[in-house]
Amino acid sequence: MKTIHIKFLPVVFSIMLFSCEESLLDFPPQTQIEDGAIIISQSSAEKALVGVYASIRSISGTAILTYETAADNVILNSLRTVTVPTLRADGGVTGGADRTNGGGYGSYYTLVNRANHVITAVNELNDDLFTAGSKDRILAEAHTLRAFAYFDLARTYANVPVILTPSTATNQLGIRKSPKADVFRQVESDLDIAESKWNGNSWNVNKGRVSLWAVYAFKARLYLYQERWNDAENYASKLILNPELQLTGLEEGSNWYETRFSSEGIFEVACSTSEGNPVRTNFATAAEGGLGDYIAAPDFADLLNDPDTGGKRSLYLKHEPSVAAWLIRIYNKSDRSSSVFLFRLAEQYLIRAEARLRKATPDIPGAIADINEIKGRAGVPLLDTPGTLSRDGLLLALEDENRYEFAFEGHRYPDIIRTGRAGEVFGALNPVYKDPRYWVVPIPTSDLKDDPDLEQNGDGVY
Repeated sequence: MKTIHIKFLPVVFSIMLFSCEESLLDFPPQTQIEDGAIIISQSSAEKALVGVYASIRSISGTAILTYETAADNVILNSLRTVTVPTLRADGGVTGGADRTNGGGYGSYYTLVNRANHVITAVNELNDDLFTAGSKDRILAEAHTLRAFAYFDLARTYANVPVILTPSTATNQLGIRKSPKADVFRQVESDLDIAESKWNGNSWNVNKGRVSLWAVYAFKARLYLYQERWNDAENYASKLILNPELQLTGLEEGSNWYETRFSSEGIFEVACSTSEGNPVRTNFATAAEGGLGDYIAAPDFADLLNDPDTGGKRSLYLKHEPSVAAWLIRIYNKSDRSSSVFLFRLAEQYLIRAEARLRKATPDIPGAIADINEIKGRAGVPLLDTPGTLSRDGLLLALEDENRYEFAFEGHRYPDIIRTGRAGEVFGALNPVYKDPRYWVVPIPTSDLKDDPDLEQNGDGVY
């Protein structure tokens, strides 16, 4: 029999693996999967699926730190005046926060290979080896998790190899890059399969795992990136109109980030006290058991603390006199059990608002109503209805609202890149961002050395 050796690459920022609830991840990630032998039943398929979830823990944290330290919301504690770094091909940076290994490129392919193995093996097993609906559920989860990896790869590196079969190699030898648009089409294909597997099944929603709700949220986000405004609006509406999902308050102890599996959560990586949220390590001070690498950028902290912009979202911050800085709270529960939020309801309101503004016949009142839902929850002044802002003015207001609402969740950098405004927004802080070639993260040199068929991004300008 063949043995599939799955390559493990270091994750950026010295991040340890995420940990979900012990009831979910009670099967350790495997470094070897016996092809045709390990997955021979529902039980072994479930165990292999846990290995895929172990990878999603890792890359979700990697993505947050990659995007946050590349944007203008956080700064390196030791270089408090420097933001928006220049990326280098060795995965490091010039003049900014460290981004070693270029965003965890290889870790995404670890997830892809694990998901490929589950999908291939489970599809080959007879249905009678599974309890009713379990085969479809396992496949739906594996396809969605693979989509997650390819979505982040595409928005981070643009053109990347698409691999859909299990590999025995430790690299992607012989597989050329696919265009970014084709990678997004593969993401859509995976999500279409996942949605079709769920339709007609009444599985209970576990917000610590992929669900149909997560597929809807993921599709809404994907369609925004594909500029398919009507589809983005329709899928966001599926969740906004779901009576089981509601925005939480923003009060101490009862907000979305302190309440595991709250009414606002759609899909989150639940962490435990024994294996805590490793993003916290980078944001917490040494006195709190962290490294204290990153703090809120002072100008951004002022915006979050302003009653007219951040409003109640000032709760995302806390001031630490010992280091004279504003620290980040949303991953910083003292018992280390803060979740990492992959999808929550607030995003769906702002996705729908943008889709309504950008579609061929804009729905200005509808967009204003959606933005005001988020502003109202934050306790900041609402937009006028009917508004005095133009469509372009509303898009800028929406950009700001996304920045405040999703502070420190990894949305800012890809949003600014996606909308083509990096030259104006980030270029004001680092002139190299006026060149669109710098809008794509370079592939780490270690991966280029492993795979001679892999080409660097940016025509070698890094």
